[in-house]
Amino acid sequence: MISMIFNSALCTNESIAKTLALWHFDQIQTPDATGNDNVGILGGDPPPMPVEGKFGKALSFDGNNFVYVPFSPSLYTPEDITIEAWIYVRGFKDHPYNNILTIAYRSGLEWTTVTRVCGIALTPAGPINQTDKCYLRGYIYTDKAYFNEIITSKPVINIDQWVHVAFVRSLSTGLHLYINGEEVDVNVTYGVRNPKGNIIMGTDIIIGHDAILIIDEPRICNAALEPSQFMTDLAPALAFSRTEIDIGPNLMIAIIVAAIAFAVAWLLRRVIQTWGLGLPKLRT
Repeated sequence: MISMIFNSALCTNESIAKTLALWHFDQIQTPDATGNDNVGILGGDPPPMPVEGKFGKALSFDGNNFVYVPFSPSLYTPEDITIEAWIYVRGFKDHPYNNILTIAYRSGLEWTTVTRVCGIALTPAGPINQTDKCYLRGYIYTDKAYFNEIITSKPVINIDQWVHVAFVRSLSTGLHLYINGEEVDVNVTYGVRNPKGNIIMGTDIIIGHDAILIIDEPRICNAALEPSQFMTDLAPALAFSRTEIDIGPNLMIAIIVAAIAFAVAWLLRRVIQTWGLGLPKLRT
C-alpha cells in the first residue's frame, strides 16, 4: 500500500482555495499520521510501480493497474472543483478514456452500476499504433444537468514529456481544461459547457486506470483554481513542506490493511477489472 499524504489549505493565493487531497506518490510505507488519511490501495498484477517523477517519485501505470481510494465525505465538493496532476504519457490503450483520475458512483457490485461523476482523462488522437498525441477531456455529473463533458478541440499532449493537466468546474463560468497552466480551446461532447446543479457524491476514486503513463502530484481542490494556483508554481514549495510521517511497522495496522485490501480486491474484481470506465450508463 502506498501512503497518500493529505495537506489542507496548501494554496497560498488569497482566494484560500482548499486542497481536499494531494497524493505525492513518493514512498511505499504505512499510512501517514496527519489525521486526514485518504489512503490509496494499489491494484493490478503487477501494481503501479514507483519511478522517478516530476518532483521526487511518481507512480507508473501499465494500462492494467490502478490506485483505488475509498471515497470519504472529506473529499466531496458539490459546486466548484479542480482536478490536476503532472503526467508523462508513455503510450495509449485503445479506449476513449485513458483515465488520469476518476471519481465514480457505484450503486452495486456489477460494473453496469458504475457512473462517472467527475474526472479527467486522455483520448488517443488516432489508432494507438499510429499516433503519439492525445486529446484531454474532463467531465462532471450533476443532479440537475446530469452528464456534461468537454474535450480539447485538437490533440494537445505528446508522449514522452512531462505535462501539467488540470480540469476546473466553476459554478459561475463552467468547465475548463488547462495544459501547463494555459487554458485550451474545447468542444462540448455531452451536455453543456456550464451545467447547473451540484456534483453528485461519489463512492470511489480511481487513479491511472486504463492508462499507460506516469502520474505525479494528483490533487483535488474544492475551488475553481486560477492557473497561478496550480501545482505548476506550488509543487517546488510543496516538495519542502510535505508532512510525511512514517509510523513504522505495526502488526495490527498490517492486519487491518491486509483485511481491507482483500475486501477491496474482491469488490474491484467485479467492478474495476471488468469496468471499462466507458460512457456513463445513463447516456449510452
